[in-house]
Parts: sequence; structure tokens; C-alpha cells
Amino acid sequence: MKFLPLSLFFAIHTSSVTSFTPAVPNGHTHQKTPSSTHNNPTLPSLSLLMTESNKSKFRVVKHPTPDCQAVVLEANAAQAGVNLYIGIDSSSYGHVDRPGNGGIRLLNYDSHQDAIEDAVRLAKGMTRKHDMFRTGFSGAKVVVKADHPDLAAVERKQLMEDVAEALHAFDGGLYTGCDLNTGDGDMDHLVEATGEKFVLAGRNSRVDTNVATASSVIGGVLGVVEAMEGTRDLSELTFTVQGCGKVGSTVAKELVRLGAGRVQTCDLFSDAAEIPGCERIDDWTSTPCDFLVPCANSLAITEEVAANFPEGIKYCVGAANSPFANEKAKEIFDRRGIMHIPESISSAGAILADSVEWYDIDLYQTVEPALLYGWIRDISATKASDLADHAEQKPHKVDSRLRNVVPSREGVPVGSDFPDWIDDNTIHTDTVIVGGGLAGTATAFSLSQKGLQSVLLEKGSTLAPPTASSNGDSRMYRKMYSSEFFSKMQAKALDRWEEVEQLTGEKLLQENGLLFYGEDTGETVEGSVEGARQVMEKLNLPHRYYATGDEIADAYPALEGCRGKPYSGVCEDTAGHIRASKACNAMAKAAGEKCQVKLNSKIIALDANRDDGKVVAITEDGETIKANNAVISCGPWTNAVLNAANLPELNLDIWQVQWAHYEVDSDVAESIPQAFHFRKENDIDGGLYYVFPSSATESIQNGGKSYVKVGVDFPTGGPLKNMESFNYEGSPEILELIDDWVKEHLPAVGKRFDSYCHPYTMTTDSYFVMDKVAENVAVFSGGSGRAFKFGPLLGDCMASLLAGDDAPVDLTNFSAKRPEIIRHSGISRPISTNSAHNSSDQAEVVL
Repeated sequence: MKFLPLSLFFAIHTSSVTSFTPAVPNGHTHQKTPSSTHNNPTLPSLSLLMTESNKSKFRVVKHPTPDCQAVVLEANAAQAGVNLYIGIDSSSYGHVDRPGNGGIRLLNYDSHQDAIEDAVRLAKGMTRKHDMFRTGFSGAKVVVKADHPDLAAVERKQLMEDVAEALHAFDGGLYTGCDLNTGDGDMDHLVEATGEKFVLAGRNSRVDTNVATASSVIGGVLGVVEAMEGTRDLSELTFTVQGCGKVGSTVAKELVRLGAGRVQTCDLFSDAAEIPGCERIDDWTSTPCDFLVPCANSLAITEEVAANFPEGIKYCVGAANSPFANEKAKEIFDRRGIMHIPESISSAGAILADSVEWYDIDLYQTVEPALLYGWIRDISATKASDLADHAEQKPHKVDSRLRNVVPSREGVPVGSDFPDWIDDNTIHTDTVIVGGGLAGTATAFSLSQKGLQSVLLEKGSTLAPPTASSNGDSRMYRKMYSSEFFSKMQAKALDRWEEVEQLTGEKLLQENGLLFYGEDTGETVEGSVEGARQVMEKLNLPHRYYATGDEIADAYPALEGCRGKPYSGVCEDTAGHIRASKACNAMAKAAGEKCQVKLNSKIIALDANRDDGKVVAITEDGETIKANNAVISCGPWTNAVLNAANLPELNLDIWQVQWAHYEVDSDVAESIPQAFHFRKENDIDGGLYYVFPSSATESIQNGGKSYVKVGVDFPTGGPLKNMESFNYEGSPEILELIDDWVKEHLPAVGKRFDSYCHPYTMTTDSYFVMDKVAENVAVFSGGSGRAFKFGPLLGDCMASLLAGDDAPVDLTNFSAKRPEIIRHSGISRPISTNSAHNSSDQAEVVL
């Protein structure tokens, strides 16, 4: 049976069209964009609605009126206890020129009238969203009333077959997807029943429409804060996320990632509100906050809630459709000065994704999702900021100024802007550097001295962030090695450190000597007392040797615990410590304008196998970096990035290494040396302990007291292969070992002040990996607890690999191809990217 097109049903008059031809999914080709009926809507004529060909398919249950131009049709539903309603906001409907678009909502409504009214409300709300961004669609909604309180009783396959029959009757005039209580399984049935037509649900794509909606919420948040406070800084704001389903939980996590001061979460199911970095609350209506983010069911903000919500609230932006129970509730918020961004902006993410899917199905199915989410966040933030500005930052003016930010319906859909946005948000550079610790900043510095530009991506909020191994006050530098090779490397590195200090005016190295002492352990990851002594003698380097524990105790009164022990020791007076975090920042500073540092930039995808020979990195914020080369210098996350780039992984271990600060009287602190203690392993005690003097703990400020840093150089538990199970809290048993060591060797030192656990990336032979793993990709990893002291020299080595120059040291021992390092090829899920990047395969990585 051929159905009469519904454009005839509604008899919408159009004129002066603007032509464009997007590649519409499901075999349709959209030929025209309708002219604007936005300011002069025409009531649809229903005289042709009930033609013989469609009489058996639809029944009009709500007719348009001058006050409400929405139409609700009831479609056939085969199973008992189920009613299928389709709401069309006819004021904007244009059949295939402006098809209806809205998801399928399934609820146990109290009555048929409730379901019909919900279809009207939701369809009109969809029109507001579509018009707000000119998606190319009009407002529609599919509402299913189930008599069964338990929605599991609804036979989903049959329901989707009924929806498919209705969609076919619209013949391209209605597109749908998921909504409340419908999901991917339902869409599978619907796609099959429609023959892959009329469904916009992210099919064959990694785009998650829930994340898309969350992205528009975040955009609304950022936009209104920027307009009202002149910044996007969220660190002083407390948020309450009401509703922690797929959208709300994503919003809460994003707020944490963006540095919100406090994120409170509330849900009917308390477990859903348990989100890392958030504080679960029991009652969102009585808990103070600056920013309410409603992400649950509609109509939750009643007049009573609006009037009695705790003082101090400034903003309301969320994902909930129709968050206010009625207009009076919203007016109460307005009078209280609470700025509300309407959901036509803040909850439009899914329909913005639909616009891209409708405009260019190939782009939608192949694009890296982070790019789409970034675009949605960006245009939502702009729209929210513009609205607040047009309203003169006055909440009561928002509704009257909405028209100032609504575009004409004429023109191409907003989805057509997405490829240009990708290009506009692409940075071109010589080298993209992944990781802003020691190796990353050193490489940026060395590349700058060769005149080469770089973009350095660091997922933390600072260079050398607290979660990484380069963070902190102090790392040792020394020529006192059991290896002549490393001793000579240190001499070269010291010259380069001096150059960094001169360029930046920063004091980075503090000479305070270093004592190796303890038992005859044989060689360890840090060498040995006897091995270090032999190298110092062979290279004719100044040092002092102590043959007994008594001699050590006499020379260092603070180490009285050595007396009577079978110890020996060797001291290098020219050794000292490097101010670690400060050094990373200094090298980035020395790179100057040649290096663009991007913090809070988590890598999502990396493509190093392109036909054009470029490397493309994509960040979580939807930014693209296109470079000639890449440097992977992200420590324990190295293999995750290699896997993302479809490059072989390396045989690396991750150690959980612990340390702590201890209080000490100032007069005692002056006698505590920088030292490394060697003793034989015993069960969980790896035998390697170190102490830094009070001059190396300058970041600890606590009432003028002095502190020393004491730690171990062996892992807590066994070595790890990734960061998924890394425990930053460390082990109480290891802390007890450190406490006991302090009592034995530094008896005058006081109580423990704090403790830390950092990741160290290790190789089995204690040599780093410093090599190219592809023609345009170089890797530094496996610092093995000894890399920091070589700092800028490592950067020189990495830069020489990329530039094809001679390295300043022999890199043979650092090869990624040595047997100790070869592991296996990464196993990753290849995906295609959009044509704007001409990419081959990529894979997702979350660092």
C-alpha cells in the first residue's frame, strides 16, 4: 500500500527555498531546506489527514488549535496494554524538507490523556531545540503508554515493528531514536523492521548520544559561567547533579575533570550517585549549592522546591526536559536571581549529533567521538553565553531574549558546520609530545634549540602532575654510579642543566653531597657501595670512603644507627638534588614560544599510520594536533598510547614506589645527609632506602618546622603492567618498614607527616627505552628510577632521533629492539576517521 505523504496532511506552505544536498542515511537524499515559517506559522489543514490509504494507520487524538499547533496521532499497536502516540509540532513541520525528529519514550502513564499531553509537551520542546541550532528537523516525539507498571512486560520487538510501520507511513517525514526507557536493543529491532531507514540512533558509530547530551550540558555550564563571571574557571563553585543516569553521571565526571570545586550527586538509586570525585547527598532540594544541574525526569522543580531551595544558588543548567513543574516555579527562580539556561540549549546534544548523522552519515560513522562531543560542547557554550549576554545577565530577561539567539530556519543544517569546526580546531606543528614530565619537557626544550615547534599535551592540570613520577621537590643527581657509562652521562647532563638554569634564571640544582652506605648487597637497580667506589676511583672522581659503620656514624652523627654495623660507605661531595617539578616547568619555559603547552589535554586517539606521513592526535576536548612527528613520553601510560597508535608495546613494569616526610628539629636537620642505604632483601623489604635532607623539602610549609624525605626504591607488591590497578595510597606495611628504618637509622627524627606513592616505569635491565618505534614516532620510557638526573641530555637524544642528527651519547643500550624490551604488537580496535583528516586506522585510548 502506498501512503499519502504527510506533507499533504499538514499542507504546510513553503516558498523561496535554499538548496543543499546532504547525504542522508537510509537511502534518502534531502533536496531542499524549507523557507522560514518561523515567525508566521500556518495551522495545518486536517481535511486530507484521514485519507483512505492512511485511515487504518493513524487516528488523530489531538487536533491543532491556534493556541497549540501540535498534532498527536495514535498509531496501530498490536499488543494489548500498549498505546503508541506520535506528537508532531506542526508549526515547524516540513515533511522531508524538515522532517520531525524525536526519540521514543516508554512510560507507565497514569492515563491516555497524560501520555497525549506529554507527546505535545515533548514535541514542542524538540522544536525549540531544533530551532535553537537549526538542525534541519522539526519537533516530534514518539510516546508509548504501557499499562504494565513493569516495563519489562512490553514485548519490545513487536513494539518496534509497530513503530516501524508508522515511520514508513511518514515516508521520510519522521526520524526517531532512543529516549527514556528505550535503548540499543530496541533500536536493533527498529533498524531491522524499517530496513535501516528513518532511525537516527548512532548506528554503526562509536558516538554515544548520552555523552553527546552531557556535552551540551557542560557547554551550557561553561557558557553561562563565562558570561556571568568572565571566566570558565569552576574551581570556586559547588554543583549538585540531580539524577545520575547515563547523562547525569557523565556530567558529574566531566565537572570533576574540569576542576569544579565540589560536585554533589543525588539519585533515587543511591548507588548510582557514587561517582569518583563526587560527594553523594540524600536530598538535592535541601542541600546548598551554587549550581543546580537537573538531569532526571521532567517537572522536578516545583513551586515549593523553587521557593525553599537553599540560599546561595546562582545557576540552573541541566539535561532534564521541562525541569520546572510550571511557569510559576520558573518565575520564582527568576525573582531569586537564579540564571537558568533553557534545555533547548543545554540538552540539545543528541539532536546536534542527529544533525551530523542526517547531513553526512559517513562522517558520523567514522569520526572520533571526542571531536563531535567537543563541537557540541563548543557551540552550546557559545549559545549559552550569547543568551546570558542578550539578557544583560538578568534571569528574568532570558525568556524574552531567546529570539535573539534563534537562527532563521532558512539555510543548511548546523551539522554541515562540523567539518569546518574540525579544521578550525586543528593545530599544525612539527612534533606532538604526549606527556609533560621530565622527558616531554626536555624534548620540547631541545627541539626548540633546533628551531622546531612542538605541542606538548599533558592530561594533568600542571606539568609533572602529582599522579606522575616526575612530580615533587627532589631527585638525586650524582656521578657515583657502578656504571662508567652513566657516570659519564651525568657529567654531560650537568652542563646542560646549567644552561637551562642560565636561560630561565631558575635555581634547579642544589649541591649537598651524597652518601652511599650499607651492606655488601651486590649490584642493585641503584648500583652498590663497592661498585660506586670502584668507578669513582677509575674515573679519578673526588670521593671519600668509609670502611666501617663506626666511621660513618662518626662522620654523620645523625646516622648513629650505623655504629657497630658491618657497613661501608662512599661519599660524593659534588652530588646533590634537583628540584623536580620546578625543573620540568623550567625546561618548558626555556623552550619559549616554540613549544605550546596544553594542560588538561587527555589523549583519546593517536594515528601514526597515515598515507600522508603525518601523526594525528585527538584530545578529550575534541582538539586535533597534526604533526610531522610524535614523541611518546608518558611513563606508565606508554603502552596505552602505543596500543592506540597500533604500534608494538614494550616490556615495561610499573612499580608502586612509596615515600614520606618526617618532622625533625632544625638543629638535627642540618646534620642529616642525602644518603642511599643498601641492605639485603628480606620478604617484602627490598632493602633499598634513601633520605633527602631538609633543603630538598622546601614545598612543605608547616609552622616553620623542618622535614626530611625518606623513601624506598623497591615496589609495593609485584610489578604492574598498566595503571588500572595502581594504588596511590600505597601499602601500610611498606610505610611501617619506612617508619622502622627511620627509628633505626635516624633516631633523632620525629613522626611521619605525610606519605605518597608514585609510579616508576621500569625495564628489566635498568636501561631506558629511547628510540624510534616508527618512522615518525620516538619513545622515551622505562626511566627505572634513574632518568631524572639526565634531564635535558635525554631531550637532546630524543630530538636527535627525530631530526636524524648524531646523538650526544651512544643510544645502543637504549634500543627498543633489544630482547629485554620486545613484547608484542598492541591489540587495538581500529576505527576510521573522517575525510577531513584523510586518516587510516585509529584506536581509542583513555589515559
